Amino acid sequence: MEPRTRGFGSGHRPVLLLGLVAVFCSLPPGVAPAPEENPVYYYVGCYTARTDLLKESVYAKTPQTCIEICEHQEHHYAVLAGEKCFCANAIVPTEEQDEQLCNTRCLANKAQYCGGVGVHSYYSTTPTRQPAPHHLHVANKTENSLTVAWDAYEPRKLLLAGAAEAVLPNQQLASFLIRAQVLNTYSSLPAFPQPEFMVQSSETKFELTDLQPATLYNVTVRAICREQPQGEAECGQATLQASTEVGLPSPSPAQAKILNRTDRTITVELSPIRNDNGPVSQLLVIVEYVDNALSQPFDAQLLGSWQKAQQDGLPYYIAAELDYDRPEDNRTRSFVVGDGKRYGRYHNAPLDQANAHVHISLGVVSTLEGVTKTMYSRGTHDQHVSSLDDFSYATFDKGQSSVVALAVTCVIFGTCLLLSLIAYFYLRYKTCRGRRLTGRNGHEMTLQTPIIERENNGYLVEDEPLPHSPENFKNQLQQLVEGFERIPRNGLRLNVNDVIGDGRFGEIITGKVSANDTIRDCTLHVLCLDDLNGVTQAQLLREMRQLVNLKRQEHLLDFYGVSASPDWFYLIFEQQRVSLKRRLVESRLMAPSPRITSLSEQLVLQWIYELASAMSYLTQCQVVHRQLCSHSIFVTSESKLKLSVFGPLQFMNNNRQQPDHSRWLAPEVLRHQHHHSARSDVWSLACVAWECCSLGGTPYANVVASSQQLLDAIRAAVRPAQPAYVYGDLYQLLLNCWQLEPSERSSCEDVAFGVRQLMTSPRHALSFDRVMGGLDTLPPYLPQLETIASMG
Repeated sequence: MEPRTRGFGSGHRPVLLLGLVAVFCSLPPGVAPAPEENPVYYYVGCYTARTDLLKESVYAKTPQTCIEICEHQEHHYAVLAGEKCFCANAIVPTEEQDEQLCNTRCLANKAQYCGGVGVHSYYSTTPTRQPAPHHLHVANKTENSLTVAWDAYEPRKLLLAGAAEAVLPNQQLASFLIRAQVLNTYSSLPAFPQPEFMVQSSETKFELTDLQPATLYNVTVRAICREQPQGEAECGQATLQASTEVGLPSPSPAQAKILNRTDRTITVELSPIRNDNGPVSQLLVIVEYVDNALSQPFDAQLLGSWQKAQQDGLPYYIAAELDYDRPEDNRTRSFVVGDGKRYGRYHNAPLDQANAHVHISLGVVSTLEGVTKTMYSRGTHDQHVSSLDDFSYATFDKGQSSVVALAVTCVIFGTCLLLSLIAYFYLRYKTCRGRRLTGRNGHEMTLQTPIIERENNGYLVEDEPLPHSPENFKNQLQQLVEGFERIPRNGLRLNVNDVIGDGRFGEIITGKVSANDTIRDCTLHVLCLDDLNGVTQAQLLREMRQLVNLKRQEHLLDFYGVSASPDWFYLIFEQQRVSLKRRLVESRLMAPSPRITSLSEQLVLQWIYELASAMSYLTQCQVVHRQLCSHSIFVTSESKLKLSVFGPLQFMNNNRQQPDHSRWLAPEVLRHQHHHSARSDVWSLACVAWECCSLGGTPYANVVASSQQLLDAIRAAVRPAQPAYVYGDLYQLLLNCWQLEPSERSSCEDVAFGVRQLMTSPRHALSFDRVMGGLDTLPPYLPQLETIASMG
């Protein structure tokens, strides 16, 4: 049927009239069909009267008049109570009442009902019977994901203008097809097309992951219906445009090149900046006085103006804030540090130390839709060295310098090549002669050890610089504590006899914390700062710097703050007592007879996805976990995962047995003990995911827990076995994380994306059903193998 325009003044959208023939067939006897030009609306239902709507009522004697008024005002629902008409944008499903209560007949049409005593009649202002996603909107967004949501589809009654209600012929909704298309992005990288996602018809929310930061997408959700005998066909769609949040600027800017220096100024050259994760809003120029005896990165939390640096005694400050809001600003330019002028919010003060060693660092600021991210690139000694671009042949005449320089270069390289060939053949002759004389037949150039034994220079030793003195340690600690919430000591209640852990910093006990008129259970790390040695002090500062970089995240244990007394120092965290290991093992005991566990396949995959998302967030914050395993992960009462990122692993029982963490470590960490990185965390992530699939099993259950034997097994291509109920796609996802070469492993984002795809059909990833004649009991992966007696 052709589209028609509703006749209610100007400003009405054209609507599509429904095929009324199918509706007429379902009308009760004695009800006359409505004229063809009248529109068709949904009758939503009978709901409890809302008092918040009473101030904005108008008079309407029929539902059709009220619907047209509310649609003209762009509301979703028309609400009728006798002659009063209200408009609303949302309904509360729990307030739906029996339709028999809406028994007040409308004044202009006795065949229709307009509310009742204490109840209202709701009508939709959308005149369509297609089950397309209604009210599509963005529920949440991050740097790399968009979560879209829509109203659940329910077959509803129709209001025929001038007649009674009629039942809408039911269309069987099969699924939703979701697709995202890039409309605008700041990235210079090639944009790969996003895959299409098929979700079940019962879903009302979906998260699009693996998206580019600060990118505008066109998101389309199509409804697919089953129509006999034609099969499946599209039966409506909804579209919206949404952008992801701005990300941390990437790649890092090239360091400033020092061109000239005087006693009070430094002239630097700033290269053009590229940012694939958002716009370039400002460029911060940072002056850093370098102490060769103790060279540490500056703390971004403490960065401020020159005046603030003077007050706090800091050797670094922001000298200028340069705007990059125009395209012509992003070019090669020279800048004089210390010229005494003001740039943005900062004063470019003259340098006050004539002979000091100064580095010029940069910070790229990216701001979009009220969200700001900053990437810092620290200056190094290389910025003091002249590059080949500055080299010139001043002794040659103009016009002949290039030719002469090329000739000289060819002669030099030719001579070197000739000498190299002579030396090669001479050494080859001497070597072969020596072998003939000794009669040896060994292959000296063959590697005699596995390749994993070779040192990989890509790793950096993570030894923390030791504080020079107790005062230096406490000063650094005080600077870090300034960024945390301070909780008064009288706001804590300690359970000193409930010791649940013991680590290198001190004991872990339970208690309660009172803040903002609420009392919450908590876990307290109790530290005696005077008992910490230099190595432990450095490790404590490192972990607290990680806490500074982290914000509250739904899958990380909440950090409430710090407290102190004259003798003790407390770090206060959210309390969760049920570890992931315990929850998995207990699920075996509570399994119903046709299953090997009480957990569902969907929940296990959801846990792996939540864990991968939390680890992806840590990677974005440049935080390395170092001891990821099922004992450092907790399960809440709502069956959500919470990851602990501070302190030691918890004790497993009251016998003071602690987990043997080596079974989760990557091979490079087993060999060197200090080569932790984001890629080593990916290895541990896959081990935890395997634990979830094996319901608390022990990785490498047949290997004795020693670093050398585990390393030998990994070299021999031994990996945690594939259980019979875990299928190939999921196990291959884990194998991709267990590559010997760290650079070849999947990232946490890859794991989250892969598991999200498997969640659309969990039974095709794993199955916990018992199979007659096959899978009847769990493999003997014993959790007890993971514990060792506590030392001391």
